[in-house]
Amino acid sequence: MKKVLFIAYQFPPRGGPGVHRSLNFVKYLRDYGYDPIVLTVNETDIKRSGYIYDDTLLKQIPSDITVIRTPSYEPIRLINFLMKMKIYRIPWFFCFPLFWERPARWPFKTYRVAAELITKNDIKIVYTSSSPYSALLLGKMLQKRLGIKWVADLRDPFTDGYGWQWPSKLHWRWGRMVEKKVLQKPDMLIVNTPETKKLYLQRKITNENRITVLTNGF
Repeated sequence: MKKVLFIAYQFPPRGGPGVHRSLNFVKYLRDYGYDPIVLTVNETDIKRSGYIYDDTLLKQIPSDITVIRTPSYEPIRLINFLMKMKIYRIPWFFCFPLFWERPARWPFKTYRVAAELITKNDIKIVYTSSSPYSALLLGKMLQKRLGIKWVADLRDPFTDGYGWQWPSKLHWRWGRMVEKKVLQKPDMLIVNTPETKKLYLQRKITNENRITVLTNGF
């Protein structure tokens, strides 16, 4: 059975809609010949960051699945301080690459752990689940530096998503540039709707041979 490093920032006991796709992938991947080693965030930081916490979801993870947990590295205290002082929008505008997502530092802080898991377990393929979209950077770094295959799964589009706020049109254009550059790299890009696949093909982000659709639910 082939081992795969399964990188999912949103994973039980974190609750909410974002975890169920990854949770069910992990439950059933072995039926298709892949043994996942999950890399995610520790339980303490899930609580500290104020996310939904649902430890009942842990019961759905097969007991013999290896789950490695790291700190989230979210700057919660800094963000709370800036918001309390009512000046958060200033660094959000001028330091946008740092503040675009709260987990923006996680890929860089977690790279060494991921690389050690790949080397130790002779892993040939890495999977990333997004959002957060910064997780894509971890997949990209591992692919480039270690020469492994990378599968990127998007639960929602990035710059075309409705849930994002951009400080300015310039920041949005910067995001479009980064999105296209990063999403051209995965060996396979998974999206959850035919419409998203059509959108990315129209924008020439990838080609027909490197994108597929796996819808939610089964």
